Amino acid sequence: MIMPHPPLALRILNQLAMVCALVAGAAVAILAVLIVVDVLGRSLFGYSLQGTDELGGYVLALCGSLGLSWALVKRAHPRIDLGFRFFGIRLRAALHVLAHASLAGFALFMAWHAYGELAATLRFGAVTNTPLQTPLWVPQGLWLVGLVQFAITALAMALHGAWLMSLDLDAVSRIYGPPTVQDEVGEYVAQEG
Repeated sequence: MIMPHPPLALRILNQLAMVCALVAGAAVAILAVLIVVDVLGRSLFGYSLQGTDELGGYVLALCGSLGLSWALVKRAHPRIDLGFRFFGIRLRAALHVLAHASLAGFALFMAWHAYGELAATLRFGAVTNTPLQTPLWVPQGLWLVGLVQFAITALAMALHGAWLMSLDLDAVSRIYGPPTVQDEVGEYVAQEG
């Protein structure tokens, strides 16, 4: 059966996940430059940029939350698939959809609690007790954006997988199952070529 194109909403979410991953990568690159400048400044001039360690923590949280959706789109989240080959195709497809639905539920749970933290931070006007005196709503807001993006992407993928179950069970495994050895070899060959 010819596999239908993913819905427009899913394609947009995939592109948004890629943009979020690029933003996270840019944040790491900027942090690396700041660390180099800080190390050189301390060793050569006895001067330190205050707060690079604090910014490193924010970048770590940013990369974690913004990278979740990209890892989901690229099927990079770890899966325990030891017994999958012994299951029938219908059960495998159902488990793939259930995995994405579970991720969506967990992401919504995390986003809900992140929102609660952000609301409390905004209510009290909390800032860090560090030299930068960073308003906590900035890193918490970025963290929340990544978690909401992850929840929406996982939910959209679960719904698409459930819809695909009525059309093509093989497509569910190809799109939402863990990558096979052939998939990984093919990706490697494509990158090298």
